Formats: sequence, C-alpha cells, structure tokens
Amino acid sequence: MSGRIPARSARLAAAILATAAVAAIAAGTASAEVVYNNIPSPLPGNFASIGLAATSTTEFGGEIELVGTARSKPTLTVVMSSWTCQSGSWSEHNCSTPKPTKTFRVPVTIRVYAVGEIGEGPLVEATKSEKMLYRPSESPEHCPAGTWYDATTTECSHGLAFPISIKLSKLKKMPKRSIVTVSYPHSSGPAESLNVSVSEPSEKTLTVGSDPVEEWFANSTWSEMYCPGAKDLGTLGPEEGVGCQEGINYQPVFAVSAG
Repeated sequence: MSGRIPARSARLAAAILATAAVAAIAAGTASAEVVYNNIPSPLPGNFASIGLAATSTTEFGGEIELVGTARSKPTLTVVMSSWTCQSGSWSEHNCSTPKPTKTFRVPVTIRVYAVGEIGEGPLVEATKSEKMLYRPSESPEHCPAGTWYDATTTECSHGLAFPISIKLSKLKKMPKRSIVTVSYPHSSGPAESLNVSVSEPSEKTLTVGSDPVEEWFANSTWSEMYCPGAKDLGTLGPEEGVGCQEGINYQPVFAVSAG
C-alpha cells in the first residue's frame, strides 16, 4: 500500500495522501461493546487520507451503521495521519523528527448527525485537546525523498497514522445509523499537515457494522471534495453522484464502542 493514492481524479489525487499507520483500537471502557469497527488489527503500513488543510475542508466524515444493542455514551476512535515534522517538511525532502516521543496538541471536535437531518444540526458534539504525533524523519538510505522507512512493514511512507479516542458522554443513545464527522483547526502550525485516514471496501478493513452509503460527507469550499455540479459547496453534505468516485467508496477509519 506504500505510496498509494486513491484513484479518482488528478486534481483530487493531489490532496488525498497515502499514510503509514501504527495504531490499535481504543475500546473505551472494559464493559463497552464495539458496535462499529473500520480499524483493522493489525493495521497495514499505509492508509490513504484526507488533508483538511489541503482540501479547504472544515469538517469531514461518513455515514455508519452500528450492530448490536449498545448505544449509550459512545466512544469514537478515529485514525489520524500526521505528515508533520519537528523541523523541515516532507514536501521539501528535509523532514527531521529527532524526538519521536514529542507531541503537539490539537483540539478535535467529533459531531454526530441523524441521517437525513444534517440541517437540524448535530445530535451531539464533543471537543477534546488531543496529543498528536510527529511523523518520523525521512530515510534516504531506504526510501524515496520525503518518506520514512517502516521496518515492520518494510514500506516507505509520507505520514504516520495513529488513533485518538473521544467519549461522547452527552449522547445518551447513538442512532443505529448516523453521520459522524471530524473537525479541527488547521490554518496554521503543525495541524496544517494533519489528516484523517480513509479506507475502501477492497481493503476489507470493516469488520463490525456497515457503510450504508457510497459518499463521504464534507464541508469544504473546494469543489473537488464533491461531485461535478454539486450545489452544496461550503456546507456539510454528501459527495453525491453515481460513479463520481469511479466505483470506489472511501470511508473514514473509525471505530465506535458503547455501553
């Protein structure tokens, strides 16, 4: 999967990025039940990802369908993807991260919407300041310029994927079907190179629940985040359009556990 970019259009491909992942699912509390899981275990070395800054997107997510009966006070785990270096950058081929344990904080907001009722606003939203990882230094002895070497998978990757978990304690009961989105400030600083990981059905990452629609959901001012002719630029809505993604259904790499 190293270096893979989703096959949609040349313009969109420039902003949908392949990332390396080293993560495990956070299951919430010991008594929680996993009711949706699109996070493979073990994770592959790379995921594709959506860069919110690169795509002028303020909110990104997907529609999910839960299984089982546990619904109260859910915890959402999302796999992020960091292309951020402690010094230099991947694009300038001088990325350096001498202190791998060092982190940077970003406030992440999770929102849950009822299907078909996005205009009514979210059922719940929760914001948490999360520790984000820097990607490793580039490895010119093993990899092309700008990428780092993952010795576990022997792959070369631009980014580093990792999970964060946010508890939606104010949501008493999560709907069986809902739209879940991720949002964070990304206009400056390390978060400019922070992405949300995505996968497609052919990767077989979904093991619990289902993705009932073919579109992702986004609030973006960039038309390439929607299908041609979309009328909802600048508002949260589905990509929409049969064949717009060339038969590929990209979905965020999420997991949901609940009591």
